[in-house]
Amino acid sequence: MSKGLRSLLFVLASTVFATAAAAGPSRTGRPVCDALVAHEPRILRDGLLEMSAPVLGKAPLAWNEDDFDRVYRAADYCDGVHDAGTNSMIRSSTWRANLDPAREAVLGTVVALRDAEARRQDMHPKAVTLPSCDRLLDWSHDPREYRNNSAAIFGRDFLNTPYEDLDAVMAYVKVCAPAVIRIASARLKQREDETQRKLQSILEVYGSLQGALAERRNAGQRNTDMVAYMDGHAIPSTMASRRTQSLVRDLDRYAAARQRLPADQIEAMNKEASAIAAEAKSRVELVWADAVKERISRDIFSEQP
Repeated sequence: MSKGLRSLLFVLASTVFATAAAAGPSRTGRPVCDALVAHEPRILRDGLLEMSAPVLGKAPLAWNEDDFDRVYRAADYCDGVHDAGTNSMIRSSTWRANLDPAREAVLGTVVALRDAEARRQDMHPKAVTLPSCDRLLDWSHDPREYRNNSAAIFGRDFLNTPYEDLDAVMAYVKVCAPAVIRIASARLKQREDETQRKLQSILEVYGSLQGALAERRNAGQRNTDMVAYMDGHAIPSTMASRRTQSLVRDLDRYAAARQRLPADQIEAMNKEASAIAAEAKSRVELVWADAVKERISRDIFSEQP
């Protein structure tokens, strides 16, 4: 036996298959082959394809080309060896048939994760934290309540995300998509379109905020302009409907001119704000409808315009 093969077999017996070297009489007469017969190739394949729990003491997504090659070489070396424990024979073809699809799935995902990590290293967001790609699978967002777990995933609530970081978040979600789709399919048995919808939800939430902030910047922000808060964070009026934005602009115009609201306008605006609240399909609309009512009430009872 060559020195290289002896080294290979030692590595197999002492690392990848270390847990298989159980005490007791040899089942095959060869230590490495004893390690092989202690594992069912189909079970190893399924464990690798699930990309979750460790397989042979190593996380599936930590496996590399060398790990698969070691197993293949061991299977080739032990091909035809008889297992006295089960009266069966080790077949290299069986091991390869089971591990080939796992190898393709795992190493393809590893490459996608490596590409995403390389991109992440090139990004330098100001305040948010870009998580591991698989963490994006934990994203949840309620479009009506407009609540999500952005703070848990990106280290900061989306409403408190600096404008400069929004591009980084969205670019990172896109570059993670290939790996996330693979991992979701493996771990959660989730269809690609389901995973795409989850990722699209992140992009829509951050994209809508980016668009709203850009629109507000272009319009200009005055000290007298209204501010509304949701869960302690300022929410741009430009995230509300055009109908609500029109009402807010009218109020801001009167405030900027230091003019009181005409009596007929007070009644009309209150009525419009109540209608918006009644028909609201999201909490953003409700928050701004309430802010409008509060502003009108304050204007009525204030001694100063």
